Formats: sequence, C-alpha cells, structure tokens
Amino acid sequence: MGPVMPDHHAAYLGASGRIGRLLRAAQRQVSENGVALFWQYRTLDIPDEAAFLWSDFNDPAPLVAAQARHGFDRFLIFSGAIGAKDDSEAMQAHVTNVNHALTAALKAGIPRVLVASSSAVYGLGREQPFHEEDALAPINAYGRAKVEMEALCARRAETEGIEICALRIGNVAGADMLLRNAASRSVHPLTLDIFPDGQGPQRSYIGPMTLFSVLRALIATQESLPPVLNLAGGRPVRMNDLLEAAAVPWVRCKRTDPGHQNITLDTTRLSVLCPGVDLSGGAVEIVREWQVLRAMV
Repeated sequence: MGPVMPDHHAAYLGASGRIGRLLRAAQRQVSENGVALFWQYRTLDIPDEAAFLWSDFNDPAPLVAAQARHGFDRFLIFSGAIGAKDDSEAMQAHVTNVNHALTAALKAGIPRVLVASSSAVYGLGREQPFHEEDALAPINAYGRAKVEMEALCARRAETEGIEICALRIGNVAGADMLLRNAASRSVHPLTLDIFPDGQGPQRSYIGPMTLFSVLRALIATQESLPPVLNLAGGRPVRMNDLLEAAAVPWVRCKRTDPGHQNITLDTTRLSVLCPGVDLSGGAVEIVREWQVLRAMV
C-alpha cells in the first residue's frame, strides 16, 4: 500500500518568521495526516520541494504559479511587519501585505485563508477572558494595524466571496519576548513584573506543537470558519510559572497597573472547531513543547 495522499495543500506565508521557524520544526516532529504545508520565502538558497519563492507581494504571479504546481486550497498569511510596535508607518505593512496576499489568493483560486491577527486588538486586560464579540481597544500602532487588517479581511470576504478567518493569536511559546529572552544568557536573570497579589502577568499561551496541530485542524475542518477566532491554549498561564518551568532565574519588579496583569482569551469557539486537539496544557507542557523545538530552530 502506497503513502496516503494529503487531502489539503496549504501555502504558509512567512516561513522565516519567528512563528514560521517553530512551525517548520514542529512539522518535522509529526507524521503526515492529510495536510501538506508549503513554505514561502523571500529568498531561498537551498532547493526544497516543500518551499516556494515569493519576494514581492505586489506581484501575485509567484503564488499563482506555486498554486498551479502544488494545488493549494488553503493559504496561511503569517508574514509580519518589521519595526517597533508603536511605529504607525512600519506597522501599516500588516495591512498592505495582507491586502496584496489576498489579491494573489483570489487570482490563484484559493478558497480558504487564515490570517494572523493578535490578542493585541483587545487592548488592556481585565479579570475575564476576552470573547471574539468584545469591543476592540488597541493601545499601540501594532494593535491598531491588526484591527484595520481585520476590517480589510471582512470587507474582502464579503465582496469577493472568499472565506477569510483572522486568528487573534495569544502568546506563542518561543516566539514571545519572555521565552526568547529566557533563551538568551545575556539577559539573565530576567526581570518580571509582580503585582500586589504576588503573581506575575497572566496570558493566554500556546505551545508551538499545539499551534501546529490547531492550524492543521483549521485547514482540514469541513466546518465554515468564523471571520475572527481567538487562538491560544485553553488554560491561561502566569509568566512566573513559565520561567519556573523553564528553570530560568528571574527577579521581581513591583507593578500595580491592573490593566497589564490579565490579558487572556476565551477559546471556546476554537475548541469546538478543533475537537481532536488538546488545548489543556499548562506552563510545564507549554515550556516542554518549546524546549523540544528550540534546538531545531
């Protein structure tokens, strides 16, 4: 009996980014299960049959040609902007890049697109997790650009008949600033904000292996995807617990601003769409996923 052919071929825009590198490492840890991913690069020095070149998103031809070659029926737009998160001009690339990529997806006839948005669209935190229907109140240029990008996706989905889902992603272990700093010996010990209750910031994290499983499930599901979707693990974690799980030395910095302590996501809708993915991992499991892939990135 020959190998099972994948049911879906997906193009991933942003293979050399922080999340892209983790996902490529995750792919090497799992067996094929009906989804084949192909990785986009702006430059490619080593030939790779699972990669394709696309240097200028203004030109849809490379994606159209890659689709004709590989038969993409799914498209993941994870290419980000370069610059500080409070630089409005630099962050505008989140909007323009997605706009160009959607035009190319339409020309290539790709019917489902997943676009990386961010929990930053919600703004300051609160005691309760954010639901997808909650009001958006971003506090920096990065969050405002993601809100504008989501609005663009909604307009184009409605007017052009393509399924577009904006993924409001929480913190991805290993792509986030905390664990990236934890991996750098030059910044030890880390300084972590500690609030009056004795705890550090609480966030919705997801391990990179679990993220890979979630994306494969969203690629493969026969259910229609919503316009926006929170994407994170089902259990918010404290950053101090992550550092303890990673055995990283850290020191306390007192902070009293409650708006920065709890920024978490309700993932009920995600769990319904991905019933076969375990989203229950806590700090230990999340750190373990990162450590497994860390040496491969």
